[in-house]
This record gives sequence, structure tokens and C-alpha cells, in this order.
Amino acid sequence: MFKFELIMNKFGTRTYTNLRVGCYFKKSTMNKLRLLLFLILPTFFAEAVTSQINEKITEKFFSDFKADKVKAYEKLFENANWIDKSSIETVKIKYRDFFSGLGEYVGFEPITEKVIGESYGLKSFLVKFESQPIRFTFTLYKPKDTWQIQTFSYDSNLSEELEEAAKAYRLKYNW
Repeated sequence: MFKFELIMNKFGTRTYTNLRVGCYFKKSTMNKLRLLLFLILPTFFAEAVTSQINEKITEKFFSDFKADKVKAYEKLFENANWIDKSSIETVKIKYRDFFSGLGEYVGFEPITEKVIGESYGLKSFLVKFESQPIRFTFTLYKPKDTWQIQTFSYDSNLSEELEEAAKAYRLKYNW
């Protein structure tokens, strides 16, 4: 619907007209439009919720990890030419000993993902075993077109961090 409006000058005489275009809906139609926008808008922002680091390194690692933990570690650094191969062998021995007492691998869950710019990021995962959870942290770098592994670490001090986060001085209502 269009609305024509007659505008008067300060002397009260009609000197010109102004066409004012407006779209007027019934209240029920407007409510339907609002609902439609409410349902459609989140799809435009859905990409922001998904992973910002679009890589296959961690996916491949966990599929290999399920079959053989040590082989997965070796494959993780097979294309990393800047890392000394003897240091990988040394860490591999510690890695094997560390995981030998944890029991059977159950699965993994993402903990967090952080990025600096578009080329440097960190992915952290909770890796579940029968006896206790372990955290795996991957630091990834994309110098040109593909992501590569920069560092990989694992630790088991999740319970200490969880207890620290629950202390009274860290709680939101104390701020």
C-alpha cells in the first residue's frame, strides 16, 4: 500500500506534494514475517558456529588413533620436515608408556578451538579412556593453502584445572 502525503510549507499553502512509500501489513502478517526472519537469520550465522579451522589433520589422527596409538603419532608428523626425527622417536617411547596404563580408548570430544587470524590455531580435545580422560592439544598453522601440524601435546591434569575453575574467587558472582 502506498501513502501519499501532502506537505504544507510554513505559510500554510500547498506548494508541493511528497510521495511517501511505505509498506503496511496487518498485525498477523507482520508477526509471520518476524517469525520467518527469526527462523531464517540463524542459518546465515551458522558458519560462525562451526569449526574455524577447516583441516583434516585431527580427523585423520583420531581415526588412526583408534587402530594404533603409536602409528597415529608417527603419521601426525610424517610431513613435518622441520621437526627432528630422532626427537619424534624419543617422544614416541614416552607416548607408548603413558597410554599403556589407561585402558581401552573410548572416544573423544572437542573442548575448545581458538584462532589467531586465519592461519594459526589451536584445537583441544578430551580423549576418553576406561580409567581417565586425557587432553590432546593440536597447534596448527596454514602458511599457504593447507594446514600443517606445529605442535602436539597431551596431559592428564584436567581434574586440577576443573577444581581451580570451581573455586570461589573464580565464580561469576564474585566479580
